[in-house]
Amino acid sequence: MDNMSINRARLAVGLISGTSMDGIDAALVRLSGPADQPRVRLLKFVTVPYPDEVREWLMCLAVGDPITAAGVSQLNFLLGELFANAALRACLAAKVLPRRVSVVGSHGQTIYHQGGSEFVTPLGQSAGPNTLQIAEPAVIAERTGAPVVADFRTADMAAGGQGAPLVPMVDYLLLRDARKGTVALNIGGIANVTVIPAKARAHDVTGFDTGPGNMVSDALMRHFTGAEDRD
Repeated sequence: MDNMSINRARLAVGLISGTSMDGIDAALVRLSGPADQPRVRLLKFVTVPYPDEVREWLMCLAVGDPITAAGVSQLNFLLGELFANAALRACLAAKVLPRRVSVVGSHGQTIYHQGGSEFVTPLGQSAGPNTLQIAEPAVIAERTGAPVVADFRTADMAAGGQGAPLVPMVDYLLLRDARKGTVALNIGGIANVTVIPAKARAHDVTGFDTGPGNMVSDALMRHFTGAEDRD
């Protein structure tokens, strides 16, 4: 690929809903520069809250309440529609036609994550780390008209990783410095940290979860005030 095609600016939408399960974040960005030294400009950021009934459904899954395979399938397609709507709303807010978007990256909604050591299944079989995110990518692609990249955690876990956190490589690409080290702390539903030494190469970067974050503050706000935690 020649330098001109590498450096041609592209529009992308990123979609995510974290372990707080309070809504969908959508970021419309302009990407330029080579892949190993990207330049990212945020054009528009929107948060679309989940409808109350959807959030209650997700919370039931999170605490292990019984749900059928049909229920998971239905929720997967429903979230696909909601994620697609969030992507379209970000484009609308930025006055950008969806057909100009080169790619949509969708993390989806985590409904189960076992990142630790092996465990025994109800059938008595040994199983390793596993994870499941839903929000059907095919629905997002159909509604937005853009290619969709999704299911980010599973490849890391298949290769022996824990599937979390996902951000260290992006932190490295955007924040590395030849003269000083950087520590990036992300307080999501689960907090995580990325440590980037000075003059770091990719394999020098360390990232790990540090413990509960907004999950706790959200729960405390609901318990003591009956209201959601807003900034």
